Amino acid sequence: MEPGSQVKGRETNRTESKKTRERKLNRKLAKIGIIVCIIQLIVSAVFLVYTKKLKLIPASYMSKITIVLALLVFLFMIMQLWKVTGITATFLSFIISSSLLIGCFYVDFTYDKLKGMSGVDTKIDNVNVYVRNEDSARNINEVGNYQFGILTDLDRDNTNTIIQKIETLIGKQITITEYASADELIQSLYDNNTQAVILNDAYIGFVKSTEGYEDVESKIRVVYNMSFKSEITTQENVPDEYLDEENGNVFTVLLNGVDTRGSTISNSNSDTNILMTVNMDTHQILMISTPRDFYVPLSISNGARDKLTHSGAYGIDVTMDTLEMLYGVNVEDYVRINFDGFIDVIDALGGITVYSDYDFEGFDNDVVNMTYQFHQGYNDVNGKQALLFARERHAFAAGDRQRGKNQMAVIEGIVNKASSPQILKNYTSIWNEVSDCVVTSMSYDEIADFVRKQLDDGIEWDIVKYSVTGSDSMSTAYSTGSAQVYVMIPDENSVNQAKEYLRQIYAGEKVVIQE
Repeated sequence: MEPGSQVKGRETNRTESKKTRERKLNRKLAKIGIIVCIIQLIVSAVFLVYTKKLKLIPASYMSKITIVLALLVFLFMIMQLWKVTGITATFLSFIISSSLLIGCFYVDFTYDKLKGMSGVDTKIDNVNVYVRNEDSARNINEVGNYQFGILTDLDRDNTNTIIQKIETLIGKQITITEYASADELIQSLYDNNTQAVILNDAYIGFVKSTEGYEDVESKIRVVYNMSFKSEITTQENVPDEYLDEENGNVFTVLLNGVDTRGSTISNSNSDTNILMTVNMDTHQILMISTPRDFYVPLSISNGARDKLTHSGAYGIDVTMDTLEMLYGVNVEDYVRINFDGFIDVIDALGGITVYSDYDFEGFDNDVVNMTYQFHQGYNDVNGKQALLFARERHAFAAGDRQRGKNQMAVIEGIVNKASSPQILKNYTSIWNEVSDCVVTSMSYDEIADFVRKQLDDGIEWDIVKYSVTGSDSMSTAYSTGSAQVYVMIPDENSVNQAKEYLRQIYAGEKVVIQE
């Protein structure tokens, strides 16, 4: 064979060997690409399962998402027929699969947080044994020989239970004196007529509202505690004349704000009481704020009047029932907000914008230990500044009436910011903070239905706000016995105006607030 022919043969073999290697490489790349696409298909299916469980995405959106994910898998499979497009498809498939896996985490995270906040139908009473702050006793075993004080009537079942527990722990019976009110009970401790008192933690708020007892928390100390969980039970037989939309297109919930360092479901004075009525047909939301010191009969007081704020000490259900009696509307659910905890929520949102009716300086040494100058008009505020804005009342001639308006402005600012893309920036942080300071009796499915409708219809809400008012006075109250406390006597005209606004929104009429 000629040398030239040998060289030509070797070149031909090398060319064929190179093509063979390229074909093998292409087949391997195609196999890898198909495997990645199959993984994408599986991840897509898992993502759809998680998203369906979330129940927040409308069916029309779910159909579109399913079609898009299926088409992407099919397209990337086809692209594997060619080397360059196959490599591109494999890379894109990997990116999409990774994104969907991250999406599964966020979807499941959202579900867990929202599920934990919703459907809350229990409340907690924290009952404590208090001694004077300078007392040497540090635990329940050291107070066995003390004279104990208890309330005659209020919270007696829980009191009797803790007495039995104490006697079991110390191995003997304790001596007890009964008092008619929390003020008298605490005074007996001050005067050393008793050396220990048993009192529901929520009732300390009754004492603080009485002149001369504002600093009670600095003068007493807890040496023993028991917590009692019970079911929230609102009125079962709502009168026929109460406003109530059976088809669910109009509903009223209570936005209840508390400043508590304990569990959000612990009974505590109701510092903020806003009825929010939503009409899904007219796309209008009516918010009615009732001052904390409004002097009204509680649902448990047999006609005796008390501050509205005290109703929360007996449970959120008592607050709901009391407001139903006041306004003649069926309050179906509640959302309880710990305003102190909302500092971190607002900071996680990057701050909010609130509208102030006045120039004023907010000051609060108890919670945020700061001052801040607010200006009439829109103010950009962080969490602490927003809490100052929501809590301040002494700076206004209208006092608590204006505070109610400011609290509604804070809630509106949070809703507006949470509806913006800003919520995606610190998504997990925001949800973590919200879940720590918000609970609701609304079921997960009810919340999901509302969100789906919002996404489906793209509703723009018209929010209108109204605050009832009254006159300042001093009087006795159901929860404080014979002690004179500050109260706000309701202005019946403003209450009747609130009732008229409620009638209008339930009737599907456009509510226009008359200033």
